[in-house]
Amino acid sequence: MIILTAKDSDLDYATGINLGSDDYFTKPFSAISLVMRVKAILRRVKLDKQLQESDEKQENSLTFGQISINRKAMKITVNGALIDFSPTEYNLLLYLIENADRAVSREELLNEIWGYEKDIETRACDDTVRRIRKKLVHTNTKVETIWGFGFTMKVVDP
Repeated sequence: MIILTAKDSDLDYATGINLGSDDYFTKPFSAISLVMRVKAILRRVKLDKQLQESDEKQENSLTFGQISINRKAMKITVNGALIDFSPTEYNLLLYLIENADRAVSREELLNEIWGYEKDIETRACDDTVRRIRKKLVHTNTKVETIWGFGFTMKVVDP
């Protein structure tokens, strides 16, 4: 929004800008100045849109070692090749990668991925990790077991 007005006091200018306008013009003004300011605002809007699209793209994609995850499409690629993951395998791998900076307990995984409450005795977590490991066998990313606790993701040197 650009304010075009005859009021040219500092208080009027401050009030106009504080009310949310992008620019404040006082009469008389040249047409070229107005056109240039409108173009500047449009460039800023275009840049803001590009930055927002870039941020959304970064939010939708995640890379860990040789694994790339497209959250929006729920697709996982390894070294550029699309690998089929079941929804549970996808969710478990995504959760482990998002928490790669720490060890994740089996109980936390059972709660977050399967929705189980504490003190449930099941091998669902271990079986799913086993299937994920088979799919990642030729990559530099590994699901490591923390004995008696849970799992963590690691990128290993070839």
